[in-house]
Amino acid sequence: MKRLLLLMGMLLYVTAGLSAKGTIKFDKEKYGVSAAGSVTLEYKLSGEGKVAVSAGGGWKADVRAAGGNHGYITLTAPDPATRPDVKVLVTFPGGDDLVAVPKIMVADPYTAATRPTVDLLPFGGLERRNTTLEDYRKVKDAGFTMITLEGGEKYDMNEDGKLDDEDMMATLRFKLDLIKKAGLKYSLHHPQLASVIEAVKDDPDLAMIHIFDEPGLWQIPWLKARRDWIKSIAPNVPVHINLHPEASIRAMGTDSYHDYINKMVEGTGMDILSYDQYPIMDDNTIMNYWYKCLEVNSDAARRHGIPFWAFTASCYMQDEHRHIPDMANMRLQVYTDFAYGAQTVQYFVYRAYTVSTLAPIMSDGTYTELYDLLKEFNAEMHRRGFVFAGGKVSKTRFTHLTPWCCLPLIPADLPEGIASVDTDKTALVSFVENGDNRYLVLVNGSCFDKVTADVEFTSLAYTIDRTGTFTEQQPGKRSFTLDEGDMLVIKYR
Repeated sequence: MKRLLLLMGMLLYVTAGLSAKGTIKFDKEKYGVSAAGSVTLEYKLSGEGKVAVSAGGGWKADVRAAGGNHGYITLTAPDPATRPDVKVLVTFPGGDDLVAVPKIMVADPYTAATRPTVDLLPFGGLERRNTTLEDYRKVKDAGFTMITLEGGEKYDMNEDGKLDDEDMMATLRFKLDLIKKAGLKYSLHHPQLASVIEAVKDDPDLAMIHIFDEPGLWQIPWLKARRDWIKSIAPNVPVHINLHPEASIRAMGTDSYHDYINKMVEGTGMDILSYDQYPIMDDNTIMNYWYKCLEVNSDAARRHGIPFWAFTASCYMQDEHRHIPDMANMRLQVYTDFAYGAQTVQYFVYRAYTVSTLAPIMSDGTYTELYDLLKEFNAEMHRRGFVFAGGKVSKTRFTHLTPWCCLPLIPADLPEGIASVDTDKTALVSFVENGDNRYLVLVNGSCFDKVTADVEFTSLAYTIDRTGTFTEQQPGKRSFTLDEGDMLVIKYR
């Protein structure tokens, strides 16, 4: 009994000591601030005291006392804005010290000067009769960051009536000069000569070297030898081999798509996992195995530690029974690709091949309405491209009706700060990690229906619409309408 009373006395003593210690309170539970911006915190102390602030990681702090127990702290974020490293140090008379960490959330991590974006690559280079500086600048003006450069092209540059290796090198230099002047990066396709690779191997604008499209498993030994040959000349340049979608089972050499993708990656040593698929059918519905292919490829890329690149249909191929590109199906395809972790989306095609009945540029050099569509959409994509550029997708889930081979969203999937997400129609939910920033991305899975998304926030968050505008979301339930194929981006950290 005496021991129990002694312990109770000690507990009362400790509790009284804690209650007697000074406190600091802020006027908000959580504050938001964007890159290069400032936010002011109002504080109140429980008694007379002195306040100082420790700020690191490029953050700056200014303290202005408005009395012995009241004042303001102004914090200024760096550009780009890192995760806040701010501590408030309070000294009370008698030597009582207090360290408080105010809750600061970065809203927009970038200003226009530092904002990164994703890469958009139009497949199909420019023929010589269309190859002018103006044409390459139109590629840039359409929002593309790269262009393809054929490493085996030969134009009669010296007009001697013969085509030889000298013409190949001259053609390369001619086109590369225009690409540089337009401010584009490029992918080198099918280089035939070691001298071609030597000429560009140290160029910082060279994104990759493409060597083959849609191989079967029996071609692995040749692909590995080709890849090794290129790496012996340009060891730091990524090698790109584009793979089949599941629809091409007979061409793959196996009945298992998972087996095909993993054997190709492991057997060839490819540096980029890329596959092409054009999922929007002529009635604007989606191929039933599109999401399965995305699941398999994005998962394989994560496990093998290589970037994932995807494709989108940017032309009309009548013989393939596909829908003419429009804003809804461009949004659905490209937003979904990035929501599955793609670092680059490749547009097939830019200049018309024989398989195209309508492309952004026809074979005679005529620009069509599809060029204007891509220019409008790409500008929209870049306004939120910073969400995905350099980021990683930790998982993907679905609301409402879950597609084949995918997983439904459950409450345990949701991060702290978001209590629930529900939609009236199917939507893809992607969890994107990008440096210190965390995003939840919802993509409307339909080309012809709007989707209503109901989200319950339990902490400060921000939504980012397709204009790139950040809107503060305080705790509570909100309802959002997603247009056909569109996405909603929520920044919760």
